[in-house]
Amino acid sequence: MELGQQAKNYILEASKWATFLSIIGFIGIGLMIILSFTIGTVLANLPVETMGGISPQFFSFFYLIIAGVYFIPVFYLFQFGSKTKQAIINNDTDVLTFGLKKLKSHYKFLGIISIIGISFYIILMIFGVFSALTI
Repeated sequence: MELGQQAKNYILEASKWATFLSIIGFIGIGLMIILSFTIGTVLANLPVETMGGISPQFFSFFYLIIAGVYFIPVFYLFQFGSKTKQAIINNDTDVLTFGLKKLKSHYKFLGIISIIGISFYIILMIFGVFSALTI
């Protein structure tokens, strides 16, 4: 299979947008990390009873976990953007294949996270229905 010039232009433009979005994602991750420490510091001054018995360290840890999970698809997107751009500029099929593999990994990861999220909501709805029936 050969790519025409128009297809190469589309892939190059998509790679530039992917790189841009991944940089925005990395900035968001950095802000999440800063926020996790800020929340931990601010909430440490409040009594544990005001937070439903949950310690301030839990909130800090939770934000760090979310930032870590969010890093994976953002990194895949960054790899797609940078490698695909490099491949189109250098006309390198192997690097293009690697970039497209990272795009597949990005979407696969987001799909799995979506399935987990939907499953979690379904479980919460089931518990909500059973809770309402027992009242």
